[in-house]
Amino acid sequence: MTSFLSFKGDKLIGRSNYIEWKNNTDLFLEINDYISYIDGSKSKPNKALYYGIITTRDKESGKETSAYDSDPFSRELGARYADRLVEFNQNNKRALGVLKSIISNDNNDRFKDKTNAKDLYDSIINTFSATSLELIGRYFDKIVDTNYNFFNNMDEYTSNIQSSLIYLSKLGQPINKPIIACLDYIKRIT
Repeated sequence: MTSFLSFKGDKLIGRSNYIEWKNNTDLFLEINDYISYIDGSKSKPNKALYYGIITTRDKESGKETSAYDSDPFSRELGARYADRLVEFNQNNKRALGVLKSIISNDNNDRFKDKTNAKDLYDSIINTFSATSLELIGRYFDKIVDTNYNFFNNMDEYTSNIQSSLIYLSKLGQPINKPIIACLDYIKRIT
């Protein structure tokens, strides 16, 4: 697994840049095939396919315990299992390293107990994701506060407004075009 693209965007600082960070991060992780270690679509190799299972019964309690046999079905299968396990662990550590590299140092300190990519990603989402009402307010404010003078050209200006409108629609709060036009007119005269 090699990185084909570098991360485009700012490091995660907190809720102030979480939304933009998450969108950039999800795209980056998916393109570079790190997301499969986060969403669980790639998992450790199944040891039962390579090693037999020995079941023993405790004479006193009567409970059965199972453990993998120390010998694989064949030497080739044992070697293949070891190779796949090493490959999985290396790629999982790379995915963890990628996530750590795109969050701020303060957040690295906050999440230093996370030892795999899935745990770190889930912790970030649980910590910084906002409620729907907060998101709706943030996107609406982004539309209202957008000023043409802050952008290099009209495309950047309209793209900023359109992205906020798309997010509001996904949150079940579409804004009608006449309202957008009215907001734009008010911004121009003030």
